[in-house]
Amino acid sequence: MTLHAFFLIAISALFHMGWNFCVKNSLHKQIYIWWMFLTTFLFFLFISLWQADVWKSFPPRAGLACLGAGFMYFLYQICTSKAYQRGELSLVYPLSSLTPLFVPLWAGIFLHERLSGLGIIGIVFITLGTILLQGSGSFLSCPQKDKWPTLWALAAAFFASIGSVMDKTGVKMLSDRLIYPYILLMVLFMLGFLTAWVWWHFPAKDIFMGVKTHPFQVLLGGLMLAGSFLSFRYGIKICPISYAVALRRASIILSVWLGALVFKETHVWTRTLASVVIIIGLILLKIG
Repeated sequence: MTLHAFFLIAISALFHMGWNFCVKNSLHKQIYIWWMFLTTFLFFLFISLWQADVWKSFPPRAGLACLGAGFMYFLYQICTSKAYQRGELSLVYPLSSLTPLFVPLWAGIFLHERLSGLGIIGIVFITLGTILLQGSGSFLSCPQKDKWPTLWALAAAFFASIGSVMDKTGVKMLSDRLIYPYILLMVLFMLGFLTAWVWWHFPAKDIFMGVKTHPFQVLLGGLMLAGSFLSFRYGIKICPISYAVALRRASIILSVWLGALVFKETHVWTRTLASVVIIIGLILLKIG
C-alpha cells in the first residue's frame, strides 16, 4: 500500500467515525441524519455543476443498482439512528461495522460459494468479539430494553451488507469519470428516502429546530459524510480492497475510546479487546 493510499483510507476512517460521533451526539438522531445528508447532497451538487456532460453516458442499469443500494443504505441509517438513541457509541459503532460478516453469507446462499477455512475462523473471531462487546452480562439475560441497541446495530450491518452487494454491482458498470456522478445519485436517493421518512414521522417545527439548535454540527457532519464517501472510493482505486477494509475498520477502536472520553462509557478495555478481535476476524474473512 502506497503512502497516498494509506492516507486516503485513514482519512476515510476518521471521517466515517466522525459523522457517527455527530449522530450519537445529536438530540433527534433521525432528524440530524436528514440534515446531514441534505448538507452532503448540496456539497456534491455544487461540485457537479462542472461535470454536467458526463450524465449523458451514465448507464441506466447502474442507476437501478444505485437505487437499490440507496434504499438499503437508507435502512442502515434508520437502524443506526435507533441504535444510537439508547446504545453507547463504543457498542453500536463496532456492531454496525460488521457488514463484511454478512457478504459471504449472501455469496453462499445466492451464488453457492463455499467459505474457506480462514473465512470460518474469521467468523468465529467476529462472533467472539461481538460477545465481548456486551461488556458485562449475557445478551440473553439482560433486560429487553438493553437488547435493542445491539439488535438495531446488527440490523444496520445486515442492510448495509445487501446495499454493498448492489453498490458493487453498480460501480462495476462505470468508468472512472462516472464514479462521482454515481456518488451524487446515491446521496440523492438516500436523501429522498430519508425525506419521506423524517417528514412523515416528525412535525416541521422539530425538523427546523434541528438545524437552528446545532447548525455547526449539521455542517460538520455533512462535510465528514461527503469526505468519507470521496476519500474511500478514491482510496480503493489505488490499493487492494482487503487492505482498505482492514485499515478502515481500525476506526472501531477509536469509537471505543471516544465513547469513554466524551460520553463516559464503560467497559473500555474489554471493548478495546473485542474490537481488536473483530478486526482480526474481518481480515481473516476478507483473506479467506
